Amino acid sequence: MIKKEVKMRRLHVVFVAVAFILMMLASACSSAPLPEANAESESSEPLFEEFMVEDFTDPTNIDNAWLPLKPGRQWVFEGVTVEGDESIAHRIEFTVTDLTKEIEGVQTVVAWVEDYSDDELVEAEIAFYAQDNDGSVWYMGEYPEEYEEGEFVAAPTWIAGLEDAKAGIKMKAEPRLGTPSYFQGWGPAVDWTDFGQVDKFGQQTCVPFNCYGDVLVIAESSLDEANAFQLKYYARGVGNVRVGWRGEDATQEELELVELKQLDPEALAEVRAKALELEQHAYEISSDVYGQTPPAEHTLVAVEPWVARSESIEKVFEQFDPNNFDESTNIDNEWLPLQPGTKWVFEGITVEDDTSIPHRIEFTVTDLTKKIDGVNTVVAWLLDYSDDVLVEAEIAFYAQDSDGNVWFLGEYPEEYEGGEFVAAPTWIAGLEDAKAGIKMKAQPQPETPAYFQGWGPAVDWTDYGQVDQMGQETCVPVDCYQDVMVIAESSLDEPNAFQLKYYAPGVGNVRVGWRGADATQEELELVDLLQLDSEALAEVRAAALALEQHAYETSPDVYGQTPPAEGP
Repeated sequence: MIKKEVKMRRLHVVFVAVAFILMMLASACSSAPLPEANAESESSEPLFEEFMVEDFTDPTNIDNAWLPLKPGRQWVFEGVTVEGDESIAHRIEFTVTDLTKEIEGVQTVVAWVEDYSDDELVEAEIAFYAQDNDGSVWYMGEYPEEYEEGEFVAAPTWIAGLEDAKAGIKMKAEPRLGTPSYFQGWGPAVDWTDFGQVDKFGQQTCVPFNCYGDVLVIAESSLDEANAFQLKYYARGVGNVRVGWRGEDATQEELELVELKQLDPEALAEVRAKALELEQHAYEISSDVYGQTPPAEHTLVAVEPWVARSESIEKVFEQFDPNNFDESTNIDNEWLPLQPGTKWVFEGITVEDDTSIPHRIEFTVTDLTKKIDGVNTVVAWLLDYSDDVLVEAEIAFYAQDSDGNVWFLGEYPEEYEGGEFVAAPTWIAGLEDAKAGIKMKAQPQPETPAYFQGWGPAVDWTDYGQVDQMGQETCVPVDCYQDVMVIAESSLDEPNAFQLKYYAPGVGNVRVGWRGADATQEELELVDLLQLDSEALAEVRAAALALEQHAYETSPDVYGQTPPAEGP
């Protein structure tokens, strides 16, 4: 995950133009012999692990204990390298993007790396990782751009499957002492011949970010510098935390983890944009190698669901029976538990005219109930902020039937511009031909028809949803979640635009993404999940009741036909 400035894996020192040309000529005139695959363990040569495409059924879910690579995770390292007899400040930022890219038939995770020497960017790189079914993390290639005084000088690219390059293992599923060294990849066209070997186990190390026990040390080298070793220290569940050296390593690089964080959606979008910009340059600079690969894709866009993307998609109305709601306000659905006082806070971005705008939504379950279409509902309170300005306040109504399905029975949303009320497109089940719909099924299953989440024809509210993915994993600022379900939501007016909502069991909605022709490209993550105390809940209740009073004034023909909400 950390690279060197002088060639162990590849020369990271920025060469003057003449030296670079000579190096490339030498590289072109010589070719290192390809080691035998699966050589005997007593061989002095590192081993090539057998690469088989069929061994990668979920390659972008990289949860290796020693090298977990989850989208949005960023490691920042600082330290020194040696040039001559001078110690030079060195900083590396390694970020896992939310992009994927197919290489040699396998979907890979795209990492973004920035390398600074004495506060000057000397390299920017996109690199590609995938995890096999046994849990080993493979390195599938890289596109590194090297700079001198801000000017591009070289891009020694290697991609598995092209120009005799081969994928290698970056981290084994179960690294052990005493096992042979293994190639971490093979890029003969650019003299990339790195290999690694388990060097130590059970170490302890302290870095500015934290202290770690049970640390694994991997010694890395290359065929060109067999007596120079870069030592990488890995903490379980964290990844690389320190870099050291041994032997004839000219750079004597030493780095420590100074920061480890999960990027918010806005910061991650910025990294994604940089990675995609570098990729566009890669297609120009490396047409013979990188140009032979398909474009990287956003994970929230690239996943091919079985959901159809046309107006012909089958959509159904579930039968609404008021007599089938015995305990309608006890909403304990596993995927959408709505208990009074629970508050979800989401932050992220939306796109307006190619500009990313900060977006925040607060969703709170009040302790109010309201009867709609013969059913007692739970009243939810929503606040929607765009660039820190309140653009919508809403009360919405939910109920759970006796089978465990959660129904959506209507909403009163007030929209604002410049702090002034502008509209309230209200729909309430049972009024003006509006109908209740299912927000979350009791037992959602893939490959079932889409279902309307409500029907408000007077205000063009025609949303529907469908199970898109099951068994996913996602990390947001609040926590990392397993067994996540994704619901793809759309409407009759925008059948090719999908909002993707990620639900964690026992938690509810934890992430929002998009796919298709969604103009807003909304991305939100759960940043806070809390249970309000009685005082805070009373404040929310008062705000919801104040909005209801306004609803009776602004929507007498619809909202005015409903009984008042009731408190505890």
